[in-house]
Amino acid sequence: MATKFKLNDCVPCIAIHPGEIIKDELDAREMKQKELASLMSMPTSVLNDIIKGRRAVTPEVAVLLQEILGIDASYWLSLQNQYDIDKANINTKIIERKRNIEIWKIISQYCSIKCFEKLNIIGTKISENIKTIYSIFGVTSVEELITLYSQEKEVSYFKKSERLKSEPINIFSWKYYVFYESSKIQCDTKFSNDNLNNLIDELNHLFVINKDTIDTTKKILSRYGIKFIIVPKFDKTPIDGFSFWQGENPTIVLTLRLNRIDNYAFALLHEIYHVYMHLFNNREQKYISIEGAEINKCEEEANKFAKYSLISKDLWSAFLKQHSMISPHAMQMKIKQFAHQHNINEAIVLGFYQHDINLYSIKSSISREIK
Repeated sequence: MATKFKLNDCVPCIAIHPGEIIKDELDAREMKQKELASLMSMPTSVLNDIIKGRRAVTPEVAVLLQEILGIDASYWLSLQNQYDIDKANINTKIIERKRNIEIWKIISQYCSIKCFEKLNIIGTKISENIKTIYSIFGVTSVEELITLYSQEKEVSYFKKSERLKSEPINIFSWKYYVFYESSKIQCDTKFSNDNLNNLIDELNHLFVINKDTIDTTKKILSRYGIKFIIVPKFDKTPIDGFSFWQGENPTIVLTLRLNRIDNYAFALLHEIYHVYMHLFNNREQKYISIEGAEINKCEEEANKFAKYSLISKDLWSAFLKQHSMISPHAMQMKIKQFAHQHNINEAIVLGFYQHDINLYSIKSSISREIK
């Protein structure tokens, strides 16, 4: 998007009151104010106030001037109207408001105002909203925001992709809002990449219990030096997770797009793998999981790790082989038995099964709620 723009700074230095023109006419005609006031049947003091700019030229005054001076009433009213407009434009607050409106129109082309409004991130006062947007995107001007947008690799990719039903501006806005929120989180624990197995064990235990899951996840990850936040997805942004390095610590973000414990567990472990295996050695990289996006080698590795950290590969293969002849709709009891036997959340087993046989219409009494 290469939108040309020009901020309108065409504001006059002074506002000319029609009274000044009246005075010029009187001087040119060698007519005294007292004489004109008498012809207009008004006190000289009132006419003097008009000439001095202390009173406005009203329609009644304009008609009288037309009759006496022979200059159309519309001319006098036009002068008064222009004076009022110029005076308002000269007012510092009005100038600022006009400029902010123009800036806001440009900002609206490069970030998702509607999504920010839905989350109550911005309000109704434009000047404050501009400051908020600048803070979120880490810029100081609308020109910097445009440059930032044009440099985004994801934006150009999502524009080209016909497979993805996503809005590039919304993804761009969501990402930078996440960076902004992450920057406000204090994490005092130094991250170490030699404790991955311990972390996975703690999380798997949490998934089985599934109680105060999100808050407990934050506490666990914080002890391992990882920031964790939930940020709802924006419209047309089918994002599940996002991981990146910020300052001294990595950050993991989930959207709860599907809001199920099986999806939550998988997405979380997927991003954890990126943190330990990819981001630790390349802290400039960022990993975003979007439905329908191409799966590269790093994403494939993270998928496999997430899946087989929740249920070991051999165990899962044996389960599928053992029950391959059973109707999917009759599998609920087998899924529960398998889950209890191996201390796995039932919903995770159900989710895996549905995914692997590509059948999501299986009815089940198993709760998939994140509790």
